[in-house]
Amino acid sequence: MQAEDMEFAGQWSAEALRLMQENAIPPIPDNYAVWFRYASGRLPELNKEIDEKTASGLPVDLDLTLDLQRRYFSDEKLTDVTLHTGTKLNTEVDQILRIIEETVGNSTALGASVRQASEGLSNQSTPGDVLKAVEAIVTASRKMEERSAELEEHLHSTKRELNELQDNLEKAQSEARTDGLTGIANRKAFDEAIEREMAGARQSGKPLCLVVGDIDHFKKFNDTFGHRTGDQVLRLVASCLKNGAAEGHVAARYGGEEFALIMPATDLATAETIANKIRETVKARELVKRSTGESLGRVTMSMGISLFRPDDAAPSLIERADQCLYQAKHAGRNRVIAEDAGAEMPKALAG
Repeated sequence: MQAEDMEFAGQWSAEALRLMQENAIPPIPDNYAVWFRYASGRLPELNKEIDEKTASGLPVDLDLTLDLQRRYFSDEKLTDVTLHTGTKLNTEVDQILRIIEETVGNSTALGASVRQASEGLSNQSTPGDVLKAVEAIVTASRKMEERSAELEEHLHSTKRELNELQDNLEKAQSEARTDGLTGIANRKAFDEAIEREMAGARQSGKPLCLVVGDIDHFKKFNDTFGHRTGDQVLRLVASCLKNGAAEGHVAARYGGEEFALIMPATDLATAETIANKIRETVKARELVKRSTGESLGRVTMSMGISLFRPDDAAPSLIERADQCLYQAKHAGRNRVIAEDAGAEMPKALAG
C-alpha cells in the first residue's frame, strides 16, 4: 500500500465492515478483501458490478465474492509469482556462481598436481619415479573428472529449475491479462493491445478497426435469471467473439457486459462483415438452463466500429466506436453500425 493511502486505510476498513454488516455479509477474510477494495474506490468496475447486484436485490454471496476476486485481483497474483520467481532466480544464480568458482578451483588443483609431479622428475629419475608422477596426475585427473560430472549434473538441474520458473512466470503474466470468467483478454490486456496495434498501424500504414459491443438488455436478463446464468451468457458471447475473430485480432472483455475486438490490417467493410457474422452467431445460439434444460431464449448484441486515424489516441478511437454502438442501440439494437470515415458523428449520440 502506498504511503499516501495509509491514512485512509482505517476509514476504508471501517466502511468495509459497515457495508458488510448492512448487507448481512459474514466478516470472513474473502468477503473483507472484496469490500475493503470496494470502500477504497480503487476498482471502479468492481464497485459498479457490486452496486448493480445490490440494487437489484441479488445477494453478494461467497460464490460471487470468489468470482470477483478471480476477475479483479489477478495483478496481485502476478506480483506474488514475480516476487517468488525473483527470489528463486537469485538462489539459482548464486548456485551457478558457486559452480563456476568450484570448476576454476578444480582446474587450479589439477595444475598444482601436475606441477608437483613434474618438479619431482629430472634426468636422473628412475622409471619408478616417472610412474609415481603419472599415477599422481591420473589420480588428480580422475578426481576432477568425477567432480566435473557432479557439477554438470548440478547445472542440468539448475537449468530445469530455471525453465520451470520461466514457465510459471509466463503463466502468471498470461493469467493477469486474461478475464477469469470468459477466458479472453481483460481490460488491462486490451489497453496494452490497442496501444501496440495503433503504433503498428502508424508504422505500416495499414488500416486498423475497433469493434465495441455489448449485450442487449443484459441487466434485465441478469436480474430475471440470476448472476450464474448471466455469467453463462458472458461466456457464450466471449466464445462467439473469439471464434469469429480472424488471426491476429484481439478479443477482450472491455468491462461488465461490454466486449471489444481489435482488428489490425482490417478495413471498415471487412470489419463490418466479421462483426455481423459474430452478431448472427450469438443470436443463433439458444441459451438453456443447465439444471433444468429450460430454454431461456436467445441473446443479441449491438456493435459499433471505428477506423483508426493517424492522429488518434486510444480514447478517441474508443469514443468513436462507442458513438456507433449508441447509434446501434438507438436504432433498435441487434445490429452493427460502422462509422463513416469521412463524416462526423452526430454530437447528440455522444452521451
